[in-house]
Amino acid sequence: MIHELSETAQFITTTFRPEMLMTADKFYGVLFDNQKVSSIRAIRREEAQEFVDQEAQVQ
Repeated sequence: MIHELSETAQFITTTFRPEMLMTADKFYGVLFDNQKVSSIRAIRREEAQEFVDQEAQVQ
């Protein structure tokens, strides 16, 4: 459904679901420093997959 609707709309999702990684075009990581300030950077699909895999092991 998201793939079909993406022709006319943009979707921003936050997820730990691996199947969403297969359809996304861009990935971003949110990093926190010692002062609790977040920063955002673009990451590769492989980095996103590694993060999702690590979270699955924790749970």
